[in-house]
Formats: sequence, C-alpha cells, structure tokens
Amino acid sequence: MKRIILVFWALVLPYWGVSQIDETSIDSEFNEMLDVLEDSEKEVDGMFSLRFFDAETGNPIDNAVINIEKLGSYNTDLQGIAVFPIQDDDVYAFTFKKSGYITSNFTFEVIAGTIFFNRYSVSKIIDMGHLRIVLDWGSSPKDIDLHLEKVGEYHISYHHKKVADDHTAMLDRDDMDGNGPETITITNVDDNAIYNCYIQDYTNRNNPNSVKLSKSKAKITVYHNNRVEKSYQIPTYRENGTRWDVFQIKNGKIIDINRVAN
Repeated sequence: MKRIILVFWALVLPYWGVSQIDETSIDSEFNEMLDVLEDSEKEVDGMFSLRFFDAETGNPIDNAVINIEKLGSYNTDLQGIAVFPIQDDDVYAFTFKKSGYITSNFTFEVIAGTIFFNRYSVSKIIDMGHLRIVLDWGSSPKDIDLHLEKVGEYHISYHHKKVADDHTAMLDRDDMDGNGPETITITNVDDNAIYNCYIQDYTNRNNPNSVKLSKSKAKITVYHNNRVEKSYQIPTYRENGTRWDVFQIKNGKIIDINRVAN
C-alpha cells in the first residue's frame, strides 16, 4: 500500500493546485489511481517479474531468454515468467529471444518501486511481408476489441468478420476476460488501400464519458518483416472515450494517430 500511495501522489499532485485539494477529491483521485495500479507488478520474495505469452494462442512462453540492459540475462519458466532483482525507478530496455519467435525489443517502467505493466505477447516468426497487430491490456475492462478496417472493403473484429473476404487478413485471437492478447494478421498489405486500426471498449460501450479505456494500460505491438515495427501505449491520464484510434496504413506506410475519443 505504501508503494501505491507514493505513485498516487507522484502522478496526481502535478494536476492540482493547493486550494483544490479537499477530502472528496482526494478520495475520488485515490480510487482512480488504485484502479490504474490494479495490475501493477508487486515484488515477490524480493524480486520483480516479466510475463510472456504467445500472440496467437495466449499460452505462456517458456525457456525464452530475456536480456535486460545493464542487468543481465534471465530465462522464463513454464508459466512464461522471468524474475530478477528489484530495480530503482527508471525505464529499462530489454530483448526477448526464443527459437521460432521474433526477436523483440521492449521496455518496462518502474514507478515508486512497482512495475507499471509487465505483460508482453510475442509473435512467432511470420512470412516476409506479413503484418501482425497484437493488443495487450490489464484486467479491466474485461472486453476490449481490436478492429482493423480496410476502407471500402472489409472490417475485421470479433463483432464483424473474423476473416477478410479476400482472405488476406484475419482475427487470430479474441479475448473477452481481460489482459489479452487479441491479434490480427494481414498476409498481404495493399499499398493502394487505406487501413484503420483502432480499439473499442466493448465493456463500457454505452458510456461515452467512461475513462476506463484510458486506464486499461492497453498497448499495441506491430510486427512486420519479423521485427517490432511499431509500438503504442494508450494515453493514460483520464481520457474520456471508448475508442482508441491507434494508427492508419496509407500507401503502405504506418501513420501514427494514438488518440482516445468516441
């Protein structure tokens, strides 16, 4: 609890003037911060952990090598967990490696002695030219949907078609109970088309003023030509809206959007 309180004050105080602080607002902000930190990685037996899952199946990835910059190498166990000593507050870069999977570079952040988010879904090696989009998030909201729209041709998500009419894209995995991953693969990117990738908060779809999506810790990893081409983290400070527009593909190029709205 002490760690949570420290993170709370570190993140909330910059947005307050002294005259604005009252008991009601403190209670409200504190409860919101508890929601955000619900999935944060707590220390266990004096160690931190990172967790790794297969982007298509959601199964843990064991026997992977995790090289953390300036710390060393660690291996994942049967639950896909790599443990390492507690670190000071900072952003840490690391590399995931395992035969059959795309070697991937990621980061994790330690805030007030707590890892903000420690789940990573990694893609198996894919054919050259294929593009794979992977969504991870926390335990809440339970049901967030990954959408891919090829303008004028198809719209892929759990609530639409799972496979494009031309069979060049498909929903590989859907998740309805939190955390993810949800995964969509495009096997042939049309350089003459426009694609829109966005996330919909299905759980809170009837509440346009909900801030649950912005507090979901949702992140998108884009794999292309067997490397991490792009990564996105949802804007996290109480953005109202149930839709996160992540990026667009136009003329074969990825255009960043990264906006929460309705």
